[in-house]
Amino acid sequence: MRICCLGDLHYFGVKKDLEMLARNIESACSEVNAVALVGDLTGSGRLSLLEEVLSIIRGVVDPLPILVVPGNHDIYVVDEEVSRGINSLLKLNLFNELVGRLGCIALMKGPYTINDVGFVGSIGWYDYSFAPDWLGLSIEDFRAKSFGLYTWADRDYVKLPFSDEEFTLMLLNKLEEDIKSIYSSVEKIVVVLHHLPFRKLVKYELRHEWDYFSAFMGSEAFGYVIKRYSDKVKLVLHGHQHDGVETNKCREVNRIKCCNCASPYPMIVEVD
Repeated sequence: MRICCLGDLHYFGVKKDLEMLARNIESACSEVNAVALVGDLTGSGRLSLLEEVLSIIRGVVDPLPILVVPGNHDIYVVDEEVSRGINSLLKLNLFNELVGRLGCIALMKGPYTINDVGFVGSIGWYDYSFAPDWLGLSIEDFRAKSFGLYTWADRDYVKLPFSDEEFTLMLLNKLEEDIKSIYSSVEKIVVVLHHLPFRKLVKYELRHEWDYFSAFMGSEAFGYVIKRYSDKVKLVLHGHQHDGVETNKCREVNRIKCCNCASPYPMIVEVD
């Protein structure tokens, strides 16, 4: 099985970006079985922009199944939304509902199967398990999401009714339930995430201003669950890690192929 994988488009409404995206997908994804989008389809979380992105992609690849997970940018809320009672948990639900209405598959709503291959997915999240010990910082230092002159934008635009650690646990339990629900009926399982599930995938540079923000790349807890089902989980597709990092590249972790699809330029991945 061949999958066309891409993500981290960070679309802000510039139409020429969509035109280029359509050309890239059309040229690269002509002989695949599915398309996987690994989140951060928009840069601001605006659902109208999400609709534009998915509509243009569907117009190019239809009738192929388009498997979608959101990224952290996709659940951003602005002040006007907050005043209407919309937080990031509700935005997550609105994202997944819109994906379904547009004829795509929202993997966070449930698994999807193609022949003997099952797909499960999640936005993933971070619980600070990737925080580098060498910085000598406390968990509260990372929860502040600010280092020197730099701020992790989630601090200002992600509005959750609970902590990052609690959000991670909630998402993790749902992902494991989805894996269990298809485990006996498929030969192989593909996990589609936005955030990274293994510390080994994180790029550290031993620079304070870089490694501090590595804490927000993902959670080792997702890696633990994936390894628990590694007899069938053969492939992980993820996004999120891109600036200053080589994308469209696969690495093996615990004999599981993990591919960084954090690029608007499609990557073709085969399920081994």
